[in-house]
Amino acid sequence: MIRRLLLSFPILIGITLVTFCIIHLAGNPVTIQTQMNAKVSAETQVRLKEFYGLDKPLSVQYWLWIKRLALGDFGRSFVDMRLVKEKIMERLPATLELNILAMLIIFVVAIPLGVYSASHQHSGFDHVFTMVTFVGYALPTFWLALLLMLFFGIILDWLPIAGMSSLNADFMPWWHQCLDHLRHLALPLFVSAFGGFAGISRYTRSSMLEVLRQDYIRTAKAKGVSPFKVLGKHALKNALLPVITILGLSIPGLI
Repeated sequence: MIRRLLLSFPILIGITLVTFCIIHLAGNPVTIQTQMNAKVSAETQVRLKEFYGLDKPLSVQYWLWIKRLALGDFGRSFVDMRLVKEKIMERLPATLELNILAMLIIFVVAIPLGVYSASHQHSGFDHVFTMVTFVGYALPTFWLALLLMLFFGIILDWLPIAGMSSLNADFMPWWHQCLDHLRHLALPLFVSAFGGFAGISRYTRSSMLEVLRQDYIRTAKAKGVSPFKVLGKHALKNALLPVITILGLSIPGLI
């Protein structure tokens, strides 16, 4: 455990180095910010570079950036000069709400369907299920989102395509506010869950098929254990172990 923890530090340093280099390859933020403003003189640009520390060597810039990052100081936005931490905290609740709900939907729907598909291998349901999951893999989420916005938001005008609530939400009864919030969540929640549903359900199916081929499952069936108990008590318990591992790996992606 300690050895793994120590090995994680070089990986973390490598990630920060790559991130720092990519940011610099994107261009000088002062130049990008001021190049379209004819009133900004060369002297002002030099002062801005000194203010942001961009006149220092890259090694010094990296060290100062790492120190601020370790203290939770993400600096200020080049767009409106607001603290980046404040901008993140403003959007974090909506991000967490959307992603946690999407993950719950994925696991509540994908796991039972993956188990059922594995237990009915080569059936009609299994073929349809496989086709749907492959479509889920193949469809780009941004393209699917645009299609759903066009169809449900513009053509049918059933669902809103922006915001978290209506403009008059404050004047609605509380239950109407909840329904309004759910209507605004419907499209982004479906798009967020669709791609993850395809992956988790296929992973559950393959894991379940592997477990169902084990000797102890055949022994349980030979002893006359009911199919429901074989699936629920013996097979599912072991098939979910790698799926739970994927859930743990997915948690950092919530932010």
